[in-house]
Amino acid sequence: QIFHQLKPQCVALFQSALALNGTKANVQDVTDQLDKLHKLLQKSTIDKNQLDAKLADYVFFPISQVLKASQKISIRCLELCLEILAILCRYGWRHSTQPQLAAQIVILCTLMAEKHPKGFAFSSSTDELQTAAFWCLDHVFVATSQIRECRTFFTSEANFPQVGQTISTTLDGILEAGAVETQLAASNALKALIGSVIDREMSARFLPGIVSKLTKILTPTTKLRRNYQVLIICLETMTDLLRVTLADDGAPPAQDGAKQSIIDDNWRATAARQLKPVLNSVMRLKSHGHDDVRVALAKLCLMLLERCRQSLASCSAMAIETLLSIASSQASESMAGIQLEMLLRVDPSLSGLMKNTMYDWLSSLSAIVQGADEDKKVQKMQQLRTAYTLLHDSGSNTNTLDGMLANGLRDTVVLTLQSPISKQNASPLVSPITSLDLDRAVLDRKTDQRDFSQALVQYRGQEDIMKEVESFTQLITSSSSISAFAADLSRSLRLSQGEAQLADFWLLLIATQTALARKDSMCGFLDLPDEHINIFEDHLEELYSFSLSILADGPSFNDFNAGTELVDPRLQSLALRTLALRAQTAGPDFRHELIDSLYPVLHTLATPSDKCDLQSDALTTLNIFTSACGYHDVKAMIVENADYLTNAVALKLNAFDVSPQAPQVLVMMVRLAGPAVLPFLEDTVQSIFAVLESFHGYAVLVEMLFRVLAVMAEEGTKAPLLAIESKEVRTEMRKWTRERWEPTTIDGLAGLVKDFAANEADEKRLRDGRREQAPQRPWKTKVEEISDDEESKTGGAQGTQPDETDLEQLEQQASPTPPEDEDPPPPAPKTYSLLFNITELTQHFLPSASPSLRTSLLSLIRTTIPALARHENSFLPLINTLWPEIVSRLDDREEYVRAMALEIVGLLCEYAGEFMRSRIVQVWDLFREIYSQVGCEDRGLRGAGGRDVACSVSKTGILVATDVATNTSARLLWDAMIETLATIAKTVPLPPELSDEVLEVLGPVLEAREDVRKALELENEDAVWLCRMKRG
Repeated sequence: QIFHQLKPQCVALFQSALALNGTKANVQDVTDQLDKLHKLLQKSTIDKNQLDAKLADYVFFPISQVLKASQKISIRCLELCLEILAILCRYGWRHSTQPQLAAQIVILCTLMAEKHPKGFAFSSSTDELQTAAFWCLDHVFVATSQIRECRTFFTSEANFPQVGQTISTTLDGILEAGAVETQLAASNALKALIGSVIDREMSARFLPGIVSKLTKILTPTTKLRRNYQVLIICLETMTDLLRVTLADDGAPPAQDGAKQSIIDDNWRATAARQLKPVLNSVMRLKSHGHDDVRVALAKLCLMLLERCRQSLASCSAMAIETLLSIASSQASESMAGIQLEMLLRVDPSLSGLMKNTMYDWLSSLSAIVQGADEDKKVQKMQQLRTAYTLLHDSGSNTNTLDGMLANGLRDTVVLTLQSPISKQNASPLVSPITSLDLDRAVLDRKTDQRDFSQALVQYRGQEDIMKEVESFTQLITSSSSISAFAADLSRSLRLSQGEAQLADFWLLLIATQTALARKDSMCGFLDLPDEHINIFEDHLEELYSFSLSILADGPSFNDFNAGTELVDPRLQSLALRTLALRAQTAGPDFRHELIDSLYPVLHTLATPSDKCDLQSDALTTLNIFTSACGYHDVKAMIVENADYLTNAVALKLNAFDVSPQAPQVLVMMVRLAGPAVLPFLEDTVQSIFAVLESFHGYAVLVEMLFRVLAVMAEEGTKAPLLAIESKEVRTEMRKWTRERWEPTTIDGLAGLVKDFAANEADEKRLRDGRREQAPQRPWKTKVEEISDDEESKTGGAQGTQPDETDLEQLEQQASPTPPEDEDPPPPAPKTYSLLFNITELTQHFLPSASPSLRTSLLSLIRTTIPALARHENSFLPLINTLWPEIVSRLDDREEYVRAMALEIVGLLCEYAGEFMRSRIVQVWDLFREIYSQVGCEDRGLRGAGGRDVACSVSKTGILVATDVATNTSARLLWDAMIETLATIAKTVPLPPELSDEVLEVLGPVLEAREDVRKALELENEDAVWLCRMKRG
């Protein structure tokens, strides 16, 4: 069937070829016939058995006629002829190729594959023609490799020149061809020739030239990037060439009478000496980005170790190093690593060679780590880890390496931590007062956190190398030689300092953690010896003791003032990891050790640092404590150990230890446990009061202790019985306020007019009569005035003083009669008493010279007022106690302090209501002064203390300004003034004239502030409407 299809096409092609010699030559017709024949052959090759040698000879006949007229046909005709010949060689003559025919095809293809072929009508070839010629050579060599006669023919000495020319042409095609397809075709042709046709002797003769040009192709350059497929084929070609010529198990020496071989010991030595720099250049492909290239290079290295160990012994170390580099990459690890491990098991002598390589790498590791190439550092660590893994898995003894590895890894960590970037990122200590500002929301978000931060990583460049060191340490720990490695680190831990101590601590912690985890995972399957378990536990106990000593050395106030650090925060972070590991290992038994570890962890929680996330690590440690000891949460753990913690804090406070540790621990206790821990702190608060009394001159200490008290107050107000808002009481107050004013009727207005007229008459008679005498006695208290009134009624002489018994009776009459029922206790008595005492204490420190302390105290008062207002009989006397100091802050030199004092006045009015009426009237002049300063400041005007005031003055005597100050401080004070006046108008029954002033002051903001307008409308809705009408 295939013959019937080929016959007409071959006849037509033959006729067209004959016509080329006549006058009717048609090159295009020949091209068309060749194209049809080529397509027909491609279709027939789908079934390889359809085309045999006889059919191939039949097809070759018209092709040969076309080739005879090669001077007259086009390049496209020659290209199609070569493609057809390639099909004939591959499928037709695959088992019966004649040596002479194969030689003729090789010569033809070699000529056409040249860039400038000779003997043709054209001077320059094309990429397509070269590609077709190289593919035809490839198919010829593949076909002849299966026929012994052909191989013998090509390897005969007479054919050396032609084979050499073919090799040279294919190498030039790979090196110089512009098209990738041409390079691929030439590479395959060369590989087929060297790997399947020529023998050992011929390979040895052409070895220098082939290796020279292959090296140029395989050496990576920045100017020219070879196609990865070309590189792979060329690496495979070099592998075949070296295996054929230099294999240790090659052909034996020639016997007498036989052809003398050029491969002898001298030739081998010369070849090895010349190949070492060549292979060194080729090995640079180990960092190539394509996995298949690295795999091909790994095969070359494996061949050197398996087949050329003796002949190329000088290249073995290079091959091992390259294999380790390739095996360290994940993509190639499965092939290169496994085969190298098999070699190590088969040939133990390779272990010594690999150990020597590791020694060299460890010796140069410090220089690499000090460099700027981060990728190179990571690669070297990966290579070391891969080498150690292979040695361990192959059963090699690594005891001699462990000590050197410990030193090498320690030096790597030290040099990484000492990098210039880390030094530039150094920052001073955070203030102990700022350290207490740990938001409760942050604590709540991290209640389930179990992972520590990277304590030693300061910038992104350190992350990869530190991960590699950690992974390598875990690998070493998994081996049987953990004792030597960990013992070396343990010996130097307490003797080293700075970064060296950090490195020892970190590496030993990783090793111990990995070993303990490995013990736990294997204890169910293996019966580990007691000495191994004891070693692990001894290391952990040593680290635990060392960690407690680190966390106990906290900074003092002098350290904060000097900006120095007593303990490296990174060391503290590692100590927290150790405590967590100890808790996980001990389990519920760790409850007995919380006495030693909980206090320093809480102190560390209040010690932030820019070098590492110390607070996050402390929270993680507490979470691990909670889980290991079986507590429900951190709060339960703190409450259950509150006695121990408060005793530890009280010991420091009672000893007047002014370091920030105790206050910081106290704050963290309250933050974590909330109101539940406050009943345990009564004695502690008394100790704080004693310290404040003795060290009131130390501003930082006083401010920090009050910050602690403020945190207690903040958490205390969250107690269930104190956190309930008294909405009903406020609602009743506002309802009474709304109902206390009613519109005046006509009769009422007539009565007011009559009273006004009567008062005018009385005043006129007084003005017309004698003038009032000067006071004849000192002004008296209300009780004394009542006494005088009683005396005048009974006819007592003027100026006579009542006796002591009468005064006591009058005081009893003036004082309110106590209710028959006993005063009910406040809600949550212990917590309420604590808040009351803290708030009452603030009166002694409000005049402090520190603005931040004054602000902190006012903030504390503002926090506790809602909770303290739950018990009126205690709250109202407290107002009477604090009121003078709060009023004095209304005249403070710092405007934000005055603003906060105004807020507190408004808050007191909100919760005390009518009780504040007389006090508000008393300080009304201060409100006028504050408003005059704020209202006129933007126009450069003043209004206090006899200074000129250019603002308009209303008939009520208060300054009215339509524009408020634009600067931040004045705006803050103005907003506080608005809120306070609105609250006063809503909750305190003011005299009518003061209510008018409030309306006049707040008139400009009625439209913009709906809340203010609604508050004023509760007092007098008609007045508010009238004010808005006047303002348009």
